[in-house]
Amino acid sequence: MKQGTDVEMSEPLLRSKLAVPRTVADLVPRPRLETRLEEAVRGPLTLIVAPAGFGKTTLVSEWLMSTGRRAAWVSLDPGDNQGSRLWRYLFEAIHALVPGYGGEEVRSVLPLLHTSNFEQGLILWLNALDRLDQEIMLVLDDFHVIQEERLLDSFAYFAGHLPMQVHVILLSRSEPGFSLARMEARQALLRLETEDMRFTEEEGGRFLDGAEVLLNGEEISALVRKTEGWITGLKLASMAMRRQEDPGHFVREFGGDNRAVRQYLLEEVFAGQSPRMQQFLFRCSILKRWNAAVCQAVTGFEDSRELLEELLRTHLFVVALDHRGRWFRFHHLFAEFLEQRLEQDSGGRVEELYLAAGDWFYAQGLEEEAVEYYLQGKYYLRAVQLLSDMTSRVVDWEWSLLQKWLSSIPSEMLLKHPVLFFSYVNALIAEEAGDLTEGKRLLYRADEWYSISSKDMTEAERAQYLAMRHYVRGTLMVFGENDLRRAKEEYAEAVRHAPDGIRIIFGLPEKPVQPMNVRTYKIGKGHAARAIAEPYTMQMAELYRAVNPIFLGKLFLNHAEVLYYWNDLPAASSYLAEAMAWIMQNPSRPEHDLVPAWILQAKLKAGEGRLAEALDLLESGRRRMKWMDVPRGAEILELEGFRLQLLSGNAEPALAWGRTCRLTAQDRVSLYELYDYQLFARVLVTQQRLEEAADLLDRLLYLAERELRPIDAAEIRCITALMLLDQGDRQKALVQLEEGLRTAEDNGFIGVFLEEDETVRHLLHELAQEKQKGYFRGKEASSLSFVRSVIAAAGGLAQPADSPLESLFTAREMDVFQGLLDRLSGKEIAERLNITYETVKTHRSRIYGKLGVSSREEAVRAAARLAGDKKE
Repeated sequence: MKQGTDVEMSEPLLRSKLAVPRTVADLVPRPRLETRLEEAVRGPLTLIVAPAGFGKTTLVSEWLMSTGRRAAWVSLDPGDNQGSRLWRYLFEAIHALVPGYGGEEVRSVLPLLHTSNFEQGLILWLNALDRLDQEIMLVLDDFHVIQEERLLDSFAYFAGHLPMQVHVILLSRSEPGFSLARMEARQALLRLETEDMRFTEEEGGRFLDGAEVLLNGEEISALVRKTEGWITGLKLASMAMRRQEDPGHFVREFGGDNRAVRQYLLEEVFAGQSPRMQQFLFRCSILKRWNAAVCQAVTGFEDSRELLEELLRTHLFVVALDHRGRWFRFHHLFAEFLEQRLEQDSGGRVEELYLAAGDWFYAQGLEEEAVEYYLQGKYYLRAVQLLSDMTSRVVDWEWSLLQKWLSSIPSEMLLKHPVLFFSYVNALIAEEAGDLTEGKRLLYRADEWYSISSKDMTEAERAQYLAMRHYVRGTLMVFGENDLRRAKEEYAEAVRHAPDGIRIIFGLPEKPVQPMNVRTYKIGKGHAARAIAEPYTMQMAELYRAVNPIFLGKLFLNHAEVLYYWNDLPAASSYLAEAMAWIMQNPSRPEHDLVPAWILQAKLKAGEGRLAEALDLLESGRRRMKWMDVPRGAEILELEGFRLQLLSGNAEPALAWGRTCRLTAQDRVSLYELYDYQLFARVLVTQQRLEEAADLLDRLLYLAERELRPIDAAEIRCITALMLLDQGDRQKALVQLEEGLRTAEDNGFIGVFLEEDETVRHLLHELAQEKQKGYFRGKEASSLSFVRSVIAAAGGLAQPADSPLESLFTAREMDVFQGLLDRLSGKEIAERLNITYETVKTHRSRIYGKLGVSSREEAVRAAARLAGDKKE
């Protein structure tokens, strides 16, 4: 099996949904609306909202054709209201219009967009769109089918942050499920509603004239008024009147609101069809898409092709799905009407129609669609058997689709196929968009079922069942309880019951490319301590060797990263080498492990004083990521180079990035952007933009602690301590460092502090001295032994400087004071230190305050006295 949920290899997309619908020849020109559409493209969003049959699709498709505009078009259906399918269609539509615009950078984050972390993926996507050098238009037809709350939240974010060169048009029967008030207030939204879309009497008259209906002007006006400009109503009325001896009488007797009119006309038009055509329409109504062959298979009518041609000639609510006219669907409203009538008149044969459809799609190799029809017809056994046969490829499907399928199958039946059952439960527990509560409930149900059914199982079947049960319980301990100790116990049981391995469908969603894998996992208090995490890793390695060896690359890389933070650098280097051997064998998106592996290699080299080699390695990886068309991977490797140089004393590359990057201290930061914004916070501190840094660091710390990211939390505390030092508050800096140490000690993460510069190391020494005096002590404080272990790992620290001024002033205050001693003006000091004049004045004021003076000359004399006292 392959690892991952590669988007291109997941559920096939119906390409015909990405085509602009074809228009008919006898259209009625609507220049008043086309003019408004031309005006709308100056802003980001157009909403056309009106009931079915008001010509929304026709208006926009004809306008595009008449103006020669090209657009990315997606015709939505109810199946797009789940998982990340909506976003996959949007990506492919834009990609077809502008090939390569986002590449793997955008494609890799699509699985995130239906999770609570959708902002991370959308930020990457919107940034990719912002880099386009051309204007593009995106049309989403039938947007009302999107009702899932998380999808609406993510799309609202997308629509609210569109770059200037992107315009979105939503065609919907109802108001979107998210607020547009802010965009309307900013006049960033053009809205066309039912009143706008209604045919005027002039337009209605042109339509009925073209339909060759024998009505006079007064009767035409009356019919347009009675249908309230409903275009489909007029079309249906014109069709019904062809059978009337007195069209005028038909118009006079015609009435009712839109819903009654719609129902009445559908009944009238349908009643006018031949009995054979009626039966044909009934039976085909179960099909989401159809051609002559599948219609014949489902209906059993040998003349299916001729019947379809008749439908196309009469335009009876038939929509072409491709330009070649091979695949079609019914208008949604007409399909709903047919399905309602089918339930009433089928005589209980509906399930047989679904069976015939499933069998036809299965014979064509369209297995996913076959599963859908089997499940709709409640042919669960066939669906389960087909899914079981497909398990070798299910790893490449979208997990939300698999969950939807399996959730519709009764538990009693699914439990008889434990590979599918436990793979489903495993996905519910491990996937971010899963359902932990439901996963626990199903595990409990599995125990009940096993206690009753195990007596009828063979010994081998019982062993496999129990092994899979323990494996999934191990997943629960990792992702639900953050408890590696108990997870290890469960995995040990899995191996004991099935030493030769188990069958399980792996398909955990890939996170976006990250600089360190281990930082992307939630780590509870003490759960990554070496005594717990190392045996867990070895147990997992034994399990993966039997189940899916390709996972060993990620497993060993994660262990190497943790060893690095435990400061066992030789072991980290050894496991990293073994990880690379496995990673290079993985054909599925290796960048997710290559990038963090190269960064860890660079950190190890930098820690040995081989910074130039580290930077060369990162640059080599960056070039490879560009060659592989993984822009995010290339960006991360470049940023790591800036970070390493900044920590080594060369701030200019990071400062240059900070001046050109689009990050701000006020941005909403998603979980997977912590790395970028921590570097940006360091840049803000170096630039002395301390208020901005304080605001950003506070929000980063909240995010890291909320999501159980102790490594990030400890690093953020270190950066905050540096900021406080520059603000002249050494005591608060020590408090922040103490908090960082307390966060890191539970898991033994010494390496977080070893990456920092000498300033933090001196603070560590001071903190140790304070603890020796009895300060920063207590039950919740970090231990003095842990602080000393960090100091020892750093090779020991120099004693505090002999200069009393260096003990009194921060590093930046010493720089400013040196300028005072050199008789430089405030502006000259600012120019020398590359800071603002206001910052110089702030530091000068703090220097005077600490010395108890009010002028430069008094400060110089006070400093001389301090030096003299020290010498005596």
